[in-house]
Amino acid sequence: MKKMLLMFCLPLMLVACKKKDVDTIPFEEVIPEDTVTFSSDHVYNLNVVYFVPTNNPAKADYERRLSEIMLSAQTFYGNQMQANGYGFKTFGLMTRKNKTRIKITTIPAQYTYDQYTTANLSGILAEVEAYFAAHPGEKSGEHNLIISPSIPSGVGNPYVGYGKSCFWPDRGEEVTSTTGIGGLMHELGHGLNLPHNRQRESRIGDPSYGTSLMGSGNGTYGKSPTFLTEADCAILNTNQIFQTSTSITYYGVVTAKVKRMYASYSAAKGAIVASGRFTSSVPVTNVTFYLDPNHNNEGVGVNKDYNAVTWATNVIGTDSFYVELPMIEMNNTYKVNNPAELKVKLIHENGKITNTTYNFNFSNNIPVINVTPDPFEKSDWTVIDFSSQETVIENKPASYMIDEDNNSFWFAKHSSPAAILPHHVTIDLSRSLTADGFKILLRSGAYRAVKDVEILTSSDNLTWTSAGNFVVPKVSTESKIPFGTSKTFRYFKIIVKSNYDTAEPNKSCIAELGLYKN
Repeated sequence: MKKMLLMFCLPLMLVACKKKDVDTIPFEEVIPEDTVTFSSDHVYNLNVVYFVPTNNPAKADYERRLSEIMLSAQTFYGNQMQANGYGFKTFGLMTRKNKTRIKITTIPAQYTYDQYTTANLSGILAEVEAYFAAHPGEKSGEHNLIISPSIPSGVGNPYVGYGKSCFWPDRGEEVTSTTGIGGLMHELGHGLNLPHNRQRESRIGDPSYGTSLMGSGNGTYGKSPTFLTEADCAILNTNQIFQTSTSITYYGVVTAKVKRMYASYSAAKGAIVASGRFTSSVPVTNVTFYLDPNHNNEGVGVNKDYNAVTWATNVIGTDSFYVELPMIEMNNTYKVNNPAELKVKLIHENGKITNTTYNFNFSNNIPVINVTPDPFEKSDWTVIDFSSQETVIENKPASYMIDEDNNSFWFAKHSSPAAILPHHVTIDLSRSLTADGFKILLRSGAYRAVKDVEILTSSDNLTWTSAGNFVVPKVSTESKIPFGTSKTFRYFKIIVKSNYDTAEPNKSCIAELGLYKN
């Protein structure tokens, strides 16, 4: 009997083994996460962080779910970039070899979930950055997606873009979900440097476009056509984590300015026509334009720009732009006697963005705008003569006096042999101008401040007339000093006769020199 029982059990054991083999989880699924190799074809990648408070555990199966969601997001962004002429270009993700899982850095938080609300984003970032500092191999770029398990009450969960990071609550969504994923895509856009903007009117019913993701696309993504605008894609094109090869250092300091800007409404074209030139220490790849109405006195700034309509253009040459902004592309609701802003954004190849805003008004659906260059804008001014400048001990040339950078300054030569008073600098305005006075900004802290100066003017750089002797106030802000009567001239010369520093009376500095008209 015992023998028969043994023989009867043996087939059952074999069947059980066979069934277990069939149901075994695929091999890659059971490899400990810390032994899996992740790689990317990008130079930099999005840091995907799962931030877990002490009393709010991770949602079930989050690594699989979030991997599928983010791989889908990566494809969406790539398709949108391709549709806008940049090729299939998208943000980098560290993935497993078979690209079914992404690298998610799980960080245990120090405190309970009530300490990590939208009001304490800086606290979350501080812990994330501290973790990366202790584990430098975990960080692969400057942009973060920080996901936390949703708070049980659903109130206070971080759900926002903040600098180069964005925050999203994990409610257990699958990639097929039609709620929540659109919000993730929208906030991710903010974390990738994108501001709000809506679709043009002609694109609302076009199935190739639909609703702008950075407008109200958080509610349409996954349900109806949703897209990235040309302005969005121009910005993403120079984003650090969108590059598969680069030698550029991203997000470094940029000194840039729009100069000689013109903007007016053309009734014949039914459009605002804008053109201008710019200077920049870093090359500009595109110029984008945002028409942002202040509808119902909503105000301006962050979260007040959902109804901004946008365009993007290539740079003409190396320093110019031209664009026509048809008013038919803006909803009439936003054009009824509303104040508005025209924002011109220079997109730099290192990912930085320089914004210049011009205010105007709508009157009965027509923009009342007339932007012309500041007649005293200094981009065409040149220093043609000077008594001295310091370029040995430090580089403080006379040209710094008109470079429109308040942090730079001209310094009279103080290396051996040092220059002695009086000092002078002569400037060519490039054209004849009429001014009521001059503006002067001393070096920061009014250090080595000039005191007694004389201004001379000329039409030909040969015959000079004194506009007067003046005492420059010793202040840290810009001073406007009147001539007394209007003067018309092309050249002007400042002569420094004395300084406030009597201990070293020959050491003179000026940060900026300009002109003004009342």
